[in-house]
Amino acid sequence: MYKVMIVDDMEIFRRYIKRLKVWGDNSGFIIDEEAVDGLDALNKLEKNPVDLVIADIKMPQMDGIELLSVITEKKLCPYVVLLSDYTEFGYARQGIVYGAFDYIGKPVGDKELTELFERIKKHLLEKQQQEHKQAELQESINDAFFTATDVQMIIQMICRGEIKATTLISDMIDTIEKTRNNDRSKTLLIIKNTLHEIIHETLKCHPWIVSYYQVNLLQNISFTCSREWEEMKSAFIEIVGNLISIINQFISCQDNTMVKETSEYILTNLNEKLSVKVLSEKMFISKAHLSEIFKQKTGKTVLQYITMVKMERAKRLMEEDLRNYEIAYQLGYSDNEYFNKVFKNYTGLSLTQYRQRSNNNRR
Repeated sequence: MYKVMIVDDMEIFRRYIKRLKVWGDNSGFIIDEEAVDGLDALNKLEKNPVDLVIADIKMPQMDGIELLSVITEKKLCPYVVLLSDYTEFGYARQGIVYGAFDYIGKPVGDKELTELFERIKKHLLEKQQQEHKQAELQESINDAFFTATDVQMIIQMICRGEIKATTLISDMIDTIEKTRNNDRSKTLLIIKNTLHEIIHETLKCHPWIVSYYQVNLLQNISFTCSREWEEMKSAFIEIVGNLISIINQFISCQDNTMVKETSEYILTNLNEKLSVKVLSEKMFISKAHLSEIFKQKTGKTVLQYITMVKMERAKRLMEEDLRNYEIAYQLGYSDNEYFNKVFKNYTGLSLTQYRQRSNNNRR
């Protein structure tokens, strides 16, 4: 059973939570501890760790955000979920930045908690699988002078769009070559496994990439004893460079959470009707503030960015041999001629011209 701590200054709410039918064998979660505020929760967590803390945002002594900050800093609990009413959602959203797993609205019911528990268990399973993969990767490279932690650091740099990652990869490959000099087949296996790990983890970090780039192209590098070492090394670095370029093209601002989240929302929700108004409501900020900060940080207006994303997605859909009107419909354009005009303004080519050039390049 996973142990849960409920933190709320209202005893009536804690009693209400305990009466819900979700606890026990049905979910695998039980209430193991209660606290009346953040300070009380910290004292109890030090003595009795739990797997999940569900905390109200507004509490005396220490509120939910402050509690979350200390729990994250001291690593007292792996999962923290914040409770808030509708008026506090903007504040609750800050908790995600500080490491909260999620926030849910009051009054919370069996359905909301059941869905929450399922997501936590899924996350735990993925985490365990990742730890297993990392252990396997470490085992395969234990004779080299770098660790799985080094690989994870490189992956994190790639996910942040840092071109310096290619230099570290070059150094890493050179190290592998020197330390596995007498076993070329083992060396090639290490390189192949490392590349696949990098691609897999980068796509997990930025799943939207598959909608804008032929990911299978990243996997096509051949690792055989007959290929020259420098050729394979260059191909590896080129693949990583492509990933970094894609990330920087679509998320040009990584240091501003609001801009980054807005970009990611657009990238993953092109099927919705996107506008500054819709996005500002999603981000819980004003239209003026979103427009100003987004332009300041990216050099593009929100609408320019949406157009760029749509046109890049259109290129990818052409590779899937969809008809022009089908692509226009998927991207929210009811007028095919207008879609063609926007595409030509963006690329300098009409849809037909772009298709012809792409087909010629593939021959």
